[in-house]
Amino acid sequence: MRTCVINVANTSKRIAVMNDNRLDALYLEQQGQQNNVGNIYIGKVVKIQKGMQAAFVDIGLDKNGYLHCKDVPNDGSEKDRDITSLLTEGEAVVVQIAKEGIGGKGPKLTAIIEFSGQSMVYLPHGNYVAVSKKIPDESVRENLRKIGQDICRDAEGLVIRTTAQDAERSALEGELSALRQKYALMKQRSALKKAPNLLWENYDFVQSTLEAVQKRGVDEIVIDDFDLYQQLSGQSLPVHYYRENEGIFYQYDVEAELERLQKRVVWLKNGAYLVVDQTEAMTVVDVNTGKFSGKHSFEETALETNLLAAQEVARQIRLRNLGGIILIDFINMKNPSHRKRIEQVTKEALQEDDVRTTIVGFTELGILQLTRKKTKESIEEALMISCQTCSGTGKVLSDETIAYQLERALWEQRHTEAEAIWVETKADVCELMKQDGFLAHLEGMLKLKLFMTVSPKSNVTYEIRHVGTIQDIENRLS
Repeated sequence: MRTCVINVANTSKRIAVMNDNRLDALYLEQQGQQNNVGNIYIGKVVKIQKGMQAAFVDIGLDKNGYLHCKDVPNDGSEKDRDITSLLTEGEAVVVQIAKEGIGGKGPKLTAIIEFSGQSMVYLPHGNYVAVSKKIPDESVRENLRKIGQDICRDAEGLVIRTTAQDAERSALEGELSALRQKYALMKQRSALKKAPNLLWENYDFVQSTLEAVQKRGVDEIVIDDFDLYQQLSGQSLPVHYYRENEGIFYQYDVEAELERLQKRVVWLKNGAYLVVDQTEAMTVVDVNTGKFSGKHSFEETALETNLLAAQEVARQIRLRNLGGIILIDFINMKNPSHRKRIEQVTKEALQEDDVRTTIVGFTELGILQLTRKKTKESIEEALMISCQTCSGTGKVLSDETIAYQLERALWEQRHTEAEAIWVETKADVCELMKQDGFLAHLEGMLKLKLFMTVSPKSNVTYEIRHVGTIQDIENRLS
């Protein structure tokens, strides 16, 4: 049973697909992180980079968008395509977000505007008709191409989707007419608004996600918002309204699955486990046998664990939305046929993913390399920030290291004319300094009275609060 669980009763909208009580797909829209892909803006060219053949365009977001010359319509030949002949600084230009900005980068833009429908993508100045190659029947594709050419006007273009293979000509004409009206409305707004400004908001999180979910197939929808429940009640599949006090994601165990996606360690059903580490440059997945020792040779144990790991790695990549370079360090296998089998299983498991993924192959060290297109933030990037204490490294200084650093800092005060020093540090460091007469020995070496107190700050290593007389520090502490 595949159940689509929709949690939109709160500000943060979330949709999950559970397959027999196991998380199969997850879609999140965090407040302040709405998807802007497809939105159309009138922007202002703020900088031309001739060396990059690109322009940076202010569209009113936090970061300027990046517009390459190949994404700007050009009446001349490709040889004449130069960014300085296409755009000038200060010029207003209508652009569409093609890809969200990730990390410190702004969004990728295109000036080749398109409007998406159920059966087609309409390009007002596309000047070509293309048909999805996923339609298996060549005669159907050719017929759709002819229909597209007939119904297009002037320089219009169409990309006809797979969903159009059973559509009548009249239905395609009606959809094209509706898309033309959207374009006309956007053009009217562009004439009235000054740059930078939003002209057309394309993205509806719930609607877009439901379209993607239904393509993969679901048996029922459960939703916690009554208004949306009424809107969706006309669906061909069962739609249920969830009215219990407990959160819908808790009821369907999605919350627990989401918590597991935020952890480094992923346990496999045989006792082995994965360790997933994301960095700025790449993601590394390490496969470990853990509690699983197998019943036969080590090679068979490695193969059995790696087969399970390949399936789960593909699932984790999809659910965590990992992108860029991904390296999988499988348990070492000497048999070349075993490596080929693991590569094939990984490839098959990744076919469930809608995002393009390319398997490069095994390195000499037995690490499987693959790349996955970055479409949006990963779960970690969307839900977490770097730790203020460790600055994102995942590690902090040990108590012993802090104690030795403090000792060196105090040693620099050995020639002071003061009587005492007041230090604030962690409780564990205070205890460590007092062990085995270490603090008394240090006082004797420095010929100073040391006052050690526990800092109220959670991220402090140590802080020398005051250097002065004993009476002065005692007064400050009282």
